[in-house]
Amino acid sequence: MPPVIGHDAILRELRTLARAGQPPHALLLAGPESTGRMVLAREYARLLNCERLHGTRHEEGFDSGMTGESPDAPPCGECRACRMIAEGTHPDVVVMAPGDSLCRPRPGETHASHPQSRDIRICQVRGAIDLVSRFPYEARYRVVILEPADRITPDAANTMLKTLEEPPTQSIFVLLSAAPENLLETVLSRCRRIDVRTVPTWIIEAGLVAQGYEAVTAKAAAAAARGRPGIAVSFAAKPDLMGDRERLLKRCGRIAGSALRERMRYSEELTARWRGDRDRAGILRELETWEEFWESDLRRTAAIGDEDEGREAVTALQTVSRVREYLQANCLPRTVFDFMLMRFPARRLDEGGEEFAETDD
Repeated sequence: MPPVIGHDAILRELRTLARAGQPPHALLLAGPESTGRMVLAREYARLLNCERLHGTRHEEGFDSGMTGESPDAPPCGECRACRMIAEGTHPDVVVMAPGDSLCRPRPGETHASHPQSRDIRICQVRGAIDLVSRFPYEARYRVVILEPADRITPDAANTMLKTLEEPPTQSIFVLLSAAPENLLETVLSRCRRIDVRTVPTWIIEAGLVAQGYEAVTAKAAAAAARGRPGIAVSFAAKPDLMGDRERLLKRCGRIAGSALRERMRYSEELTARWRGDRDRAGILRELETWEEFWESDLRRTAAIGDEDEGREAVTALQTVSRVREYLQANCLPRTVFDFMLMRFPARRLDEGGEEFAETDD
């Protein structure tokens, strides 16, 4: 498990919650993708279950290991619980995601498997409810992580409400979401919310250096990550990914300066990649690159004082955000991508074929 980069205030809050007599039964970590929500969730699980902080389990309970430890002490990272949670192998720290995880059909129910499902279904929620109804195998607290929580179906969310409100004493739910506005209000009201925001570039750079990356690599990766430590770690580990980012930015420039016919060909390509789950992750990364492109264009227009083009850049950024929501809502992909390309303003290119806006962070 990678270390947490930034988020010191959140770590302090999580340590306080973990020391409480009864931690919140449901926690919502809300923030953009790759900002560290899953790392924070696993860190919270370690804070709740670290044997050095809380002792080892015996039949009658846990022997406290807090003697001599600071109240703000982090998990030790060395005990069995810490190591297994970090490796993702602890039997009492489970992730419920779209697919088949925790799927429990009703007795006698004919139920086809659904590993490619894009939603968290009611059968999975039933499985989670059944799991938390039993005492943890070996942990002090069982932790169920929902990722992404906003992909839970309304029926599944309603089925989970009572368990979220009154879960068994030794069970805790942690919901992760980049779109908390898509969660039912009844779910939100049962969670303690912590907002996970982007991290300043200099903090990400220092965090990468502390992990052993060369200063030049850390600086470039931090600048390219746009405040998201998870992406920065990926860039630092595989610098070639930064080259892919530059190529995508140049392609965005070419599309922004092209005629409608070329834009529609690009829309057709995106549609083919989206259908059948061929390259959905790649398209979502491409949308992030479009956001970076239009953010750069917005900085350019602000620098030269062009209010009209500045408003166009803002509209383009809003359009990318809406396209992401439409895709998550399973709208027709060709209609969605056509909408995006027709809403994007035109941007002239320089003689080398690249958009004239700056692209460095």
